[in-house]
Amino acid sequence: MYHYPVPVAQLIFEMMDSIELFELSRLSRKLEGKIKEAGVRCIKHSVSFSKIPSMRLDFRSENQLEFIFNQPFPRDVKIRTGEIKGLKFFYSAISEKTINVCLEDKSLFGGLYRFYDHFADIFRTTMIGQLDIDVNTIKNVIGLLGIPEFKRCQTLQLIGDKMADEDAKYIQDNCQIYETLSLNGKVGRRDQHYKLYEIKNLIIRQNDWININDLFLMKCENIYIDGANISDLDLINFVKMWKNGESNSHLKTLHVNFTGSSVFDRSQLQYFVPVLPVFHYNPAAPNVPVEREEGSDDSDSSDDEDELAQDQAIKEQRRIAYDNQLHQMEQTLPWKEIGRSLIDYSSHSNIFRRGERNYSQLIGESDIIELDCFYRDVVKFDGTFASIRIHQKSFKMIVWHNFELPP
Repeated sequence: MYHYPVPVAQLIFEMMDSIELFELSRLSRKLEGKIKEAGVRCIKHSVSFSKIPSMRLDFRSENQLEFIFNQPFPRDVKIRTGEIKGLKFFYSAISEKTINVCLEDKSLFGGLYRFYDHFADIFRTTMIGQLDIDVNTIKNVIGLLGIPEFKRCQTLQLIGDKMADEDAKYIQDNCQIYETLSLNGKVGRRDQHYKLYEIKNLIIRQNDWININDLFLMKCENIYIDGANISDLDLINFVKMWKNGESNSHLKTLHVNFTGSSVFDRSQLQYFVPVLPVFHYNPAAPNVPVEREEGSDDSDSSDDEDELAQDQAIKEQRRIAYDNQLHQMEQTLPWKEIGRSLIDYSSHSNIFRRGERNYSQLIGESDIIELDCFYRDVVKFDGTFASIRIHQKSFKMIVWHNFELPP
């Protein structure tokens, strides 16, 4: 292996599994140097300084390697010893892509950084993919984020609710977050968060100082807010301003779990309407349902196509009945002020793809959103429109950019 030309060695390394690469890098310093010389790279690194510290290296496609630190070893695994630059550790592969590591270091997070620094030097990357910091546990947040590699990341997740004002100010002034910022708990003062309003994806949990004025100032593409001081009437005003082009023009998705009682709480509206009579699908008159008579032995009813068409027609009848019921209810509620309607998607899919898988995972949702009967459409002055869903104290708004409706 030492004498192979670099292109040949690189090809061999790229064909190896991530755990094989890890074991190979530990055999000798010459092999470690050969891997570095061959230019084996990670797409991104992810590091978590939290209650369950971890580090993940993402190689090509599905080839990943995750290290989980100071967790119990399963009984049926083989435990080995290792040493990196004076840092001793025990480790065991618990799956094809996961290794448990127990560090012999007085400082768990200090040992984690030394471990990360070594392998990040071997398998280099241009930027941290995701950095998780438990601000309740890390005593020196500024010292950690002062490390050059950690000043720039795609996603920063701050866990906990006890961050000091000076730490929040340091993040504001010195860190570059390119995609997603996740805040759990009240982090710093309001005046220390002006930059978060311009980040691409913003997740805010349990921040009671966030109100509708902050939402008006945000220029984020995707926003998730939970536990903030925002009511459904605030959201009505937000949509009205959005319709007039007076708020966030970059918005793609907005999800707010609002406080207080919903205007829909007083209604008796139910999602499932009463089941309609079962009927035959008549090809000669597809728009006219014919009720099925008990004991009928019509041979057409056994045809698969007729059964499928019958099911689709029943679903459509239920959807129309529900839409009518919802529309009538809207006319007696404050939501009628924003002039919602139902747009015909007959030539389009009712599927919305956010295109931000990491953000969607952090908020616990699918990146693919399927519209249902709760979604109603609001058209902006420039022709852009949003599909809005208000249900059980949850507000969701999906903005369709460059979407052409059928003529």
